[in-house]
Amino acid sequence: MAYVQPLKNKALEITSYRVRWRLGGARDGEWQHERFEDEASAEIFRDAVNEGGQQWPPGWVKGKGYIDPAAGSTDEARFRFRNFARASIENRTAVEEHYRQACYRDLERWLNPTFGECDVRSVEHFSSDTVRAWVRGLEQAKVHKGPAPKNGEPRWRKMSPKTIRNLHGLLSSILEEAVKSEPPLRARNPCELTSLPRADDDGGDGAEDISFLTPDEVEGIISCLERRTDQLLVTIKYGTGMRWSEVTALAPSCLEDWQTDRPKLRVKRAWKRDGQGGYYLGTPKSKRGRRSIRVSPSVVAAVEELGGQGLRPQDRLYFTGEQQQRLHYSTMYDRWQRAVKLAKARDLLPTWHDPSLHDVRHSHAAVLLSEGRGLTYVQRRLGHESIKTTSDTYGHLLPEADDDAMDAIERSLVRAASGDDDQEVEEQVDRSRVHVAHLGDLPVAFWRAGDARAVAEQWKLDGAGRMARVESWAADWWRRQQTRGLKDVHDRLPGRVQLWSMGPAVYSGDGTLLNPKDAVHEPSGRGVWEWEEGFARTAAESRIEWREGSGETEAEVWGCDRSEVIAAYAKACVVALQMCGLNPSLAEVQGEGGKEGDQAPAGHTDS
Repeated sequence: MAYVQPLKNKALEITSYRVRWRLGGARDGEWQHERFEDEASAEIFRDAVNEGGQQWPPGWVKGKGYIDPAAGSTDEARFRFRNFARASIENRTAVEEHYRQACYRDLERWLNPTFGECDVRSVEHFSSDTVRAWVRGLEQAKVHKGPAPKNGEPRWRKMSPKTIRNLHGLLSSILEEAVKSEPPLRARNPCELTSLPRADDDGGDGAEDISFLTPDEVEGIISCLERRTDQLLVTIKYGTGMRWSEVTALAPSCLEDWQTDRPKLRVKRAWKRDGQGGYYLGTPKSKRGRRSIRVSPSVVAAVEELGGQGLRPQDRLYFTGEQQQRLHYSTMYDRWQRAVKLAKARDLLPTWHDPSLHDVRHSHAAVLLSEGRGLTYVQRRLGHESIKTTSDTYGHLLPEADDDAMDAIERSLVRAASGDDDQEVEEQVDRSRVHVAHLGDLPVAFWRAGDARAVAEQWKLDGAGRMARVESWAADWWRRQQTRGLKDVHDRLPGRVQLWSMGPAVYSGDGTLLNPKDAVHEPSGRGVWEWEEGFARTAAESRIEWREGSGETEAEVWGCDRSEVIAAYAKACVVALQMCGLNPSLAEVQGEGGKEGDQAPAGHTDS
């Protein structure tokens, strides 16, 4: 059987991995070997050798990978998906080498077994049907997290929706390159019409949910950590919400305004993989990852205990391994797991709770949200590149933050049980004041200050440079200033949808597209509040119109479902082109008039 052998240097550091086996599996078979830079790739190759009866996998060239030398000599070989995809990943710029290597692994494990020998130009090999069938296969695939255990079977589970989306995105990006090739190799990307599993639908068998810890639970786990440096690390991580790669890169040079009443930790570097199985200190995960974080006295005390500004040299790490090198996550993981187990034994943590070390970061965000801090503040503090990441991740809060919601639900249930549906339960809201969100020139009033702030915050996020502010006014004064008095003051957050639109496509009387720019014919999305023009809840609506004066035909589509809008737009354009043939001006241009009185209607709309 083939096996993976780690290769180490003189310092006993693993530098690469080698797969060894006897050709054909016989005891006297000639030894074969292949070398890899990472363990995951070596394991994939090992499995392929074992499945192939201890032979080299078909198409594999030693030291190069899956390459067919005979096919490689022809031009046609570059259109084979296996070759085209690898070249696409290899030529990508502004990506980290670790990400490139991960793409190679995903390509070999999940894409090439289905599409490897397909032609990227073929509409039969790559269609919406073949892509959907591949996605269905991924939904049924069983995977395990991390390396397989030395003894026993790994814990198999279904592939998560997020992983499926990532793999689909990799395939889509490769086919999109074929579409935009010069000259184009394909007319369209079949991945665009694939319905993918929801990224937040991750509660199936074996799925892992975010686990939020209360402050008491965090304190309980910290008290169960054996090493003082580990206790200080978790204290700083919980107090700042920093990622593992960021907190383990902290050094005295990261301290800002340390001797003032507004001390900060500057996140300016993080540990990153180099694609060769090693790590280096580089920039944080994203542009927003480079940030300054205000810290509390407890965090200051923890940093001071580690040496504070007095530690020399200034770039010396606060947290290191046994040989003063990078602290490996696996090392801290083992200590964390022991502390969690001990906390459960001491009744400091519920037995059903299995938090990870990364959940300390989530719990930091949950505390901020439960205390009323906005999503934008949490986004900037955590270093998220997109506000959507913050919003999608932290839909749950600490148990005490749910109290108000539980009260509201209970009032609703009590009212339903009593059958008194007409009697409105008055919520405890101060009706003597209204809170007005000034959205540009538009004032929108709310009874709750939190609703006004949330709408103003989202308004600014929806458009760069948009101005919004919130003011509080006496309700009586506001009533006198408005035509409808207090009738337009909102009791709840208004409805808001993501509206997609395409078009208009404008055709001349002879069917020529007059506005061929791509921007018009690609779906564009924007958030629309219920008071704004265009607010709709339908999947897709279309408008097809024939202008009598100019003889032109227009088609445009809008709606809340992106895929439905794309499909409806294609149909609307076909109808618009058909309508061009009904245009009397076309007959005049061709010099072929119909019978007198045979004239198409002057205009047409379809919605």
